Amino acid sequence: MMRNITTPSFTVLLFHFDQLAVARQFSISRRDAIAIDAACALTVHAIYRRFEYDASHIIWHLSFLIGTPSILTATFMNNSSTSTASLFSFSIFYLVLLVNIILYRFSPWHPLAKYPGLIVARVSKLWGAIIMAKGKNHENFKRLHDKYGPYVRIGPNEISGPMWSARNSQSNTPPLIALRTKEEHARRRKPWNHAFNTVSVKGYESIIEKRAVQLVHELEKRSVSKASFRSECVETVNLSQWLSFFTTDFMGDMAFGGGFELMRNGGDTEGIWTIIESGFVFLAFFQHFPWIVPLFRKFGIAGKQLTRFRDFARERVRMRKLNGSVSKDLFYHLIDEDNVQKQKPSESEVISEGGLAIVAGSDTTATVLSGLFYYILRDPKEYDCLQKEVDFFFPPGDGSPFDSNEAMRLQPPVPTYLQRAPEEGSGGKWVTDSFIPEGTSVVVPPYVVMRSSEYFSPDPEKFWPERWLKLKPEKQASTDKGDCDSHFEDSSFTTNTSAFIPFSYGPANCAGKLLAIVEMRMVVALLMQRFEIRFADGYDPLQWETELKDYFVMSNGCLPVVMAPRL
Repeated sequence: MMRNITTPSFTVLLFHFDQLAVARQFSISRRDAIAIDAACALTVHAIYRRFEYDASHIIWHLSFLIGTPSILTATFMNNSSTSTASLFSFSIFYLVLLVNIILYRFSPWHPLAKYPGLIVARVSKLWGAIIMAKGKNHENFKRLHDKYGPYVRIGPNEISGPMWSARNSQSNTPPLIALRTKEEHARRRKPWNHAFNTVSVKGYESIIEKRAVQLVHELEKRSVSKASFRSECVETVNLSQWLSFFTTDFMGDMAFGGGFELMRNGGDTEGIWTIIESGFVFLAFFQHFPWIVPLFRKFGIAGKQLTRFRDFARERVRMRKLNGSVSKDLFYHLIDEDNVQKQKPSESEVISEGGLAIVAGSDTTATVLSGLFYYILRDPKEYDCLQKEVDFFFPPGDGSPFDSNEAMRLQPPVPTYLQRAPEEGSGGKWVTDSFIPEGTSVVVPPYVVMRSSEYFSPDPEKFWPERWLKLKPEKQASTDKGDCDSHFEDSSFTTNTSAFIPFSYGPANCAGKLLAIVEMRMVVALLMQRFEIRFADGYDPLQWETELKDYFVMSNGCLPVVMAPRL
């Protein structure tokens, strides 16, 4: 693994060499000057390959990248002006440095030389950043894996494949999801586990029900009569927007004791979603250039969106601590109000976890709910089957788990960038039959894994809830819920539950998984029980997937529907 060094000794040596040259103690020909300049560029590249400088220590980068060619200007001073000598020195230095970097990344000596991928990906991460800024990274990853197979090189030192390790965070106080050290993760994970165990989630059900009933009431105000349900030119509802309002209001109740009233206000009057979404666009682009972010922070240009997001999280945490707990909600456990932790969380830790709670408690759940309603509305048969199941089982069934599983499989809330790397000092790691060199980032994209025919077949791209049934439908006991059974044309089919990773996997999986499942089932059951729903006239269902944006978390487009009360 690359390590830090404390002094730019190479630049110091060049400085003494420069003094000798300026003093004219020896004469250097133009050919020798070019050779020295090129050799120094090669040396700088070798140093950067071997060692790692923190991007916030700009003096070291300036010493190597600006200081070195500046000092070498003296070697071109024979019969040349200072400006001409400087132009020669900088041009040759950067040309040789750039060519050497490109040749090395294409060479068979590069640790990732054996992995296939786009040529441009071997050279730079810029292509990935541009695609990420457009929000189409999930589609890009799917195309790459379809073309190149399970292992794809997606950057100079980054691969995508069915592997799982970990990655260090460069933040001083990273959120739980970014922690690499097992001991630190276990310590920070404890309050989340307490907040989302079975007993705690049971206590949240009344809060979920209250907000779910409020959602139904608000949608009833915007619904049409049963008589006009099939008529044209009737009022439509952006269902994905209202589901986001619901999850945000509930998250505010659970994490901060209230304060978010998007459903009551009928919109995002405080700009909460603008803050969250704009912040993620910024982070999605610059995650491909993580070395730039410390420089932005150092010079106070980290981006207005990111600053606003941090300020928003900090203010919510401050208000929550000031008002105290009215119930044992999430932050009751995160700030250790019951004094069960040996080490009290620091203020920066609480703020960091607050930012995580804002996103994880609202955006991801709304994404899955919106995707579920899109898929069942696109397939009238699946819509009818789900409605019959809700009528038959609710209560106490709380809706079908198969439909929500299938929606999460096709539209995971975090579609691509689950990134990890071998531990520092490990020398690398063997994963299945592949060796991952130290310093290599690995991406395991759920969007690709869960649409693979290797794990889900037949028709991995199709919304097919019956694939989650343990037995073949024809062998199951019949019920009065109607004929919703699907018959398999082929006796061989695959549903690999170990590849179902919308909540991630292992000890670092989503702590709020149980709560999210309860929340989704209750909302789906209530809406399917109370309303008839259809796409708005003129809406093209193909438009939905084209409007999906991958900014680390999936961002939905509009889902215009017509709703009418069933009763």
